Amino acid sequence: MSPSVLNVEQLCVAYDGRKGSQAAVSDVSLHIGEGEALGLVGESGSGKSSVALAILRHLPDNARIEASALQFQGREIRDLSAKQLRQIRGDHIAAVYQHPGAALNPSMTIGRQITETILRHRPVSHDEARKRAADLLGRVRVSHPGRVLDLYPHELSGGMQQRANIAIAIALDPSLLVMDEPTTALDASVQSEIIAILRDLRRNHKTSILLISHDINMIRRSCDRVAVMQSGTVVESGAANDVFDNPAHAYTKTLIASIPALNYTKRDGRLAEATGPTLSQHPSVPDDQAGPQTERQIAVACRGISHSFGDQAVLHDVDLEIGQGETFGLIGESGSGKSTLARIVTGLQTPGAGSVALFGKTVAPHVEKRNPGERRDVQMVFQSPDRTLNPRQRIGRILGRPLRRLAGLGRGEVKQRVSDLLQSVRLTSATAEQKPRSLSGGQRQRAAIARAFAGLPKVVVLDEPTSALDVSVQATVLNLLNDLQRDKDTAYLFISHDLKVVRYMADRIGVLYRGRLVETGSSDQIFCGPNHPYTKLLLAASSNDPAPTVAVSVDAFPAGVQSQGCAFADRCPLVMADCRQAEPPRRPAGAGHLIACWRHDGEL
Repeated sequence: MSPSVLNVEQLCVAYDGRKGSQAAVSDVSLHIGEGEALGLVGESGSGKSSVALAILRHLPDNARIEASALQFQGREIRDLSAKQLRQIRGDHIAAVYQHPGAALNPSMTIGRQITETILRHRPVSHDEARKRAADLLGRVRVSHPGRVLDLYPHELSGGMQQRANIAIAIALDPSLLVMDEPTTALDASVQSEIIAILRDLRRNHKTSILLISHDINMIRRSCDRVAVMQSGTVVESGAANDVFDNPAHAYTKTLIASIPALNYTKRDGRLAEATGPTLSQHPSVPDDQAGPQTERQIAVACRGISHSFGDQAVLHDVDLEIGQGETFGLIGESGSGKSTLARIVTGLQTPGAGSVALFGKTVAPHVEKRNPGERRDVQMVFQSPDRTLNPRQRIGRILGRPLRRLAGLGRGEVKQRVSDLLQSVRLTSATAEQKPRSLSGGQRQRAAIARAFAGLPKVVVLDEPTSALDVSVQATVLNLLNDLQRDKDTAYLFISHDLKVVRYMADRIGVLYRGRLVETGSSDQIFCGPNHPYTKLLLAASSNDPAPTVAVSVDAFPAGVQSQGCAFADRCPLVMADCRQAEPPRRPAGAGHLIACWRHDGEL
């Protein structure tokens, strides 16, 4: 066995509050060897982050910690002074957190933030520190590192921001890297790049990693061993492949059964939930309602949608239709224009060109100029619930307002309906009396979903609605969305970087790259091929293969649309001369299946 870098024995963490002490972690023991990666999985609220904060000694003042041992490289760290802790955190232990934008200083360039860490702990000149910073960006696979050093965080995509965070974390070659949900908000191709970066760190620098995530596929592809947490305790641990292939504990079995597979759709059955129905042979959506509904009324039609921010084009002549009762999945890397298109459909963003029609009627581009019925018919669930929930109001009031204004319920009916909405997203009725800050991230997102459905909308735009949810709660929400769609005939524009979730939910799928729809078709057509080369890249990145056969890379500057030729030409393994001369037409590859590529169908 390799030397132990981290040794934790019988760790207990509790938080003191007005109503007494609340235990968060109970008798957790774990160890990590040199160059080893340990994954920590479990639902939100299971105590994963408390374990990480205890190891980093970043727990708040109201936290109480007990342990038989909390050792780093054989040294007990519970009794270290603040100065000694700063030295260890800087030189030997580093952390990468869930939200890359929040971890970076918006007023400082990326280069300055990396060099600051180096200059504080190493006796080097500024020029040497800057050269080291560029080398670090290269290590995390950033192209044009010299240029990225002079950019501010807001000028980078989420994936690039997270790479910058990792560069800062590994600047001093730490022995232990603690990563708390590092890829939650990142698309599949960027996740694959992060996994490759971690593999390089372990192989070349013997870095040990504690990886905390609710993404079991991420853990499986990245870690040697795994520990599964439930309600503050470790219920199962062992080699990652052994635990996930042959789970022994009922909770682990439920977590694994909750994960959609690339060949499993809503027509095959419901997803397993921690409580309630498990995987069944009965379709979540009846066969007569599943799949593309070409004969049904068109709920949403986008015609020639283009948009730019300044001189930066983000959408280019996008056409799509969503039928009533249909789920249209939209996939693509960060910076491809998915969220901008979602905001245009809801009227939160006015397009530079083009129009949006709801049920055959062209609507005003801005939501404030739409009539009350049109505003009620289209609702949106954002990736971050903090953009939806007013932090100063209780959840009951947040849900009650749309019930009164959009659904037209009287005050006497609102209270019961609020309770029903909360229960439908697996929250207790008592949640109505809480404010958003007292809920976990997953609980806030469920409340945001309940708020979107309060007014009985006909079209719901879901922008990464389950990215903050663990797999069992995700399964509950996805089953709920399908139940609501079946009962209310709601149309969904479903945006996600998780291709397994899109495969399960979507009837039809559009693939967006640099603001262009490069492929559209039914879910089966997209996942079975033939495919656009970019779609192939995304599918390879989302596979369970720890080393995808298709090379995965991400642009340093993903936004923007080149003036001529195929936008994917610089990254395409099948590129030819025609690809750089003119934009490819969208050609049929089957009934309702369109691919924008100069290659013939047989060559894709």
